[in-house]
Amino acid sequence: MNTKSSSLSSISDLFRPTNPRGLRSRDLSSTRLNVLKKEIQTDAHMIPLSNLYTLLGTDPVHGLSNDRAKELLDYYGPNTLTPTTQFLWPRLLFKSLCTGFSILIWLGAVLCLTAYLIELSTKPDPSTDNLYLGCVLIAVDVVCGLFSFFQNYNSTKIMKTFNSMIPMNARCTRDGVLNTDTEVHNLVKGDIIFVEIGDVIPADIRIIESKGFKVDNSSLTGECIAVPRSNTDGTDNILESPNVAFSSALCVEGWAKGVVLCCGDLTALGRVAGLAARLQPAPSPLSREIRRFMRCMSVWALSLGAFIAGASLTLGYPFMQTTVFVIGIIVANIPEGLQPTVTASLTLTAKRMVAKKCLVKNLEAIEALGACTTICSDKTGTLTENKMCVHHIWISNKTCSVLDPDLGSSLMNDEAFTAFEICGALCSNASVSSNGVVRGDASEKAILDFLFMFDDPITLRKRYPKVAEIPFNSVNKYQVSVHLDLLSSTYLVVMKGAPECIISRCSTLISNNKIINMSTEIKEATDIATENLANTGERILAFADCILNPKEFPLDYNFDTEDVNFPLDNLRFLGLVGLKDPPREEVRYAIQRVREAGVRVMMVTGDHPATARAVASEVGIATTPNCHVVTGTELRNMTPDLLYLTLEKHYEIVFARTSPTQKLQIVEACQRQGGVVAVTGDGVNDAPALRRADIGISMGITGSQVSKQTADIILMDDNFATIVTGIEEGRKIFDNLKKSVCYILISNVPEIIPVLIFILCSIPLPLGVMTILCVDLGTDMWPAVSLSYEKAEQDVMARPPRTSDPLVSACMLRLAYGHLGLIEFAAGMFAYFIVMAEHGFYPSNLFGIREEWDNEAVSDVEDSLGQEWTYAERKELERACQAAYFVAVVISQIMNGIICKTRYNSLFHVGMQNKVLKMGIMVELIVACVVCYVPGVNTFFRTYPLRLRWWFLALPFAALMFIFDEFRKYCIRKQKFGGWFNMLTYY
Repeated sequence: MNTKSSSLSSISDLFRPTNPRGLRSRDLSSTRLNVLKKEIQTDAHMIPLSNLYTLLGTDPVHGLSNDRAKELLDYYGPNTLTPTTQFLWPRLLFKSLCTGFSILIWLGAVLCLTAYLIELSTKPDPSTDNLYLGCVLIAVDVVCGLFSFFQNYNSTKIMKTFNSMIPMNARCTRDGVLNTDTEVHNLVKGDIIFVEIGDVIPADIRIIESKGFKVDNSSLTGECIAVPRSNTDGTDNILESPNVAFSSALCVEGWAKGVVLCCGDLTALGRVAGLAARLQPAPSPLSREIRRFMRCMSVWALSLGAFIAGASLTLGYPFMQTTVFVIGIIVANIPEGLQPTVTASLTLTAKRMVAKKCLVKNLEAIEALGACTTICSDKTGTLTENKMCVHHIWISNKTCSVLDPDLGSSLMNDEAFTAFEICGALCSNASVSSNGVVRGDASEKAILDFLFMFDDPITLRKRYPKVAEIPFNSVNKYQVSVHLDLLSSTYLVVMKGAPECIISRCSTLISNNKIINMSTEIKEATDIATENLANTGERILAFADCILNPKEFPLDYNFDTEDVNFPLDNLRFLGLVGLKDPPREEVRYAIQRVREAGVRVMMVTGDHPATARAVASEVGIATTPNCHVVTGTELRNMTPDLLYLTLEKHYEIVFARTSPTQKLQIVEACQRQGGVVAVTGDGVNDAPALRRADIGISMGITGSQVSKQTADIILMDDNFATIVTGIEEGRKIFDNLKKSVCYILISNVPEIIPVLIFILCSIPLPLGVMTILCVDLGTDMWPAVSLSYEKAEQDVMARPPRTSDPLVSACMLRLAYGHLGLIEFAAGMFAYFIVMAEHGFYPSNLFGIREEWDNEAVSDVEDSLGQEWTYAERKELERACQAAYFVAVVISQIMNGIICKTRYNSLFHVGMQNKVLKMGIMVELIVACVVCYVPGVNTFFRTYPLRLRWWFLALPFAALMFIFDEFRKYCIRKQKFGGWFNMLTYY
């Protein structure tokens, strides 16, 4: 052990602090991830303890020696969870600043600065427009990137949250000495440790000896029932083995002594943490759409740039001037307002979702939820209330429902129920605080809560003080306690446990207030009642008692629970209790709505298959008897292809007894089908699946800190029905984002073509760089964002999930660039030519005039009327023309915003109910007035105070846009011209 091995002979070597093979950090992390995705393969819980001691080099009495423990600690490292990598936040910051559409904006900023440097080196008095534009683009990218960074940074703290689940100190024996303050991070394989009630288990241990030892594994398995652990035979699946207790599990009863099997990253908790931290979330549908659009825009811009370069060189422009032209045309193609518009729209939607009890951590998850095709839902706490309740009781050969309003009257004066009340109150370790809060095992809490409806269990406990107890264990499957009846001075034995164990020990029962013998018919009736209750997903407990003869068991009798000296047979059977975690009332309707929306819902739980199937039937996941149930054992034997085929073959599926790695496999199989997968969960065991899913949804009330850190969305009310709201909002935001994107793209056309005409036709520039910037990041912003406030279309939850409906389609581009955008361009050029003509420059004289126009040395450029213009006068007129063009675009964009309210319906049908859009239109006009008339501002933006009549030049074109779009939508609704408009322009 003192020398480092050159081969990775065991899994433990992969997680040593020092990499024995010298693998690169990325390769080592990938190798570890592949190992963690596999099920735990070990026989350490199956072999005899004597062999295990030899294998680990330890002793059950003296433990490890201090020297041996130090050697193991130096070699394998501390009992902590290792972060995947250090200094993660700079990489996350870089990713937030340089992903998606921001890459295109960075490119535009670099090109603008490059163009400014070229002008700086070639002109004595260069324009600063490109410098300002480059700086603004950088600012836009940084602001949006930082916003995204702060939204996502908390999800990088996953490993810290896992580490907080590990206790600080433990009781450990080394060199024969018990140290009660051993630091947990110093524990190693082979250490002998002790745990008792209230302790959090510090590592995976195999039980050596115990008494009444029960652990709460809900953080790892999702089951809310405490399970017993003892020194018994192990099972094939270590996660279900009754002789192993796992790190982070809470001891709720008894005590145990165990030997450490695994530490740190190789514990069950460490494996889950390693998966959750190393898995990369699938990119959201929106990010994929933006990346696709970015590629299309890049190809289009570069192609147009190449065309301009060729045309400019052919027309005789110098190389440096051509370079500036090319940069300008590429920048003009970048819709700078798209990134902040998408971010703002998603942020506003996220704020609305908070009011609906849905906290959104990852903004893109809202839209992804709308595109969701499959929901893999946890059972406990999501579909159910996460609270065990008594549902049925079987007493005196009849089944009674707790929900029956006549239950109290039907059980009144029933001796069997009276005896059951006493047995239920006494045979329990649940406690009741002074304020009436019941604490303890979930099943025992449920029974006490039920008894409080009829009697006071505390009073019964005072009348029957406990004398002796045999705790529940997985071998006997029962719990027994002996109590002294203070009124009659006799002893009472009470027992509860699995029906098959209790009934076999009973010889009599109470029926119709009489004690009768347990006949074969009665036993069959009991078995039938047990089976019927179990088929509804209920956990069945049987109760029995025995009044001891005071002559055989006097008051000074010494009861021995080790070598039992009191009767455990020939008991009196009292009845059965069916316990269940009830489904939420609103879940069934919610699942019905989700399925109507074309979303597949599957249950993935760690619970028993029968319980899972029953709950699935109650909530509507399983609507036919053909619902396919797959257990964790069956999953373990499935290949990825077989799991894929199973999902294809069976639409209704319930996965039960699944491990964290199996939940991950199910999610990846659903994604392999091409679906967008949402996963709900509240436990640590759900973290890997939550991380890998397209949308991870955690519970806000019952969810662990780990699940909340990992998830994209947190349901503040733990209600599955809130997911329906999320899907509706997601679909609505996608529809509205399409409207916003179309609105922004339409204004691109009147920004791009003037640059083309300026270069190819050599006319004075109709629209300057700064006014383009003002349109994209000024006047257009509010109306574009306000479209996210549009109401959802009526069929939003009736249509199937979108699979081939892109954010930016060819139809949208045809409408934006080939129809409405051209009308806006015509409006701008009309205003430009009118202002020029009013000052003496008719359109026929403008073509080919640019070289003289922009030459400071030329002071006698003649207009169409023979008037001479100096350079300063020409530039002042140019500012007025650019301002007129700018105002024409603003007026057209106002109509464009009204048009983009709907994609299908007539505006006369929908109306103008969007108050935010109305305010946006007003703000757009105010900004345009400020840009044109406020001194200093108009100088910065190269605009000019316009005459009033020039504001109305674009109105005929705005009316044409409205008439054209209403006609287009009418043709789409009525399928006119063989659906030609649908295929051409319906986005």
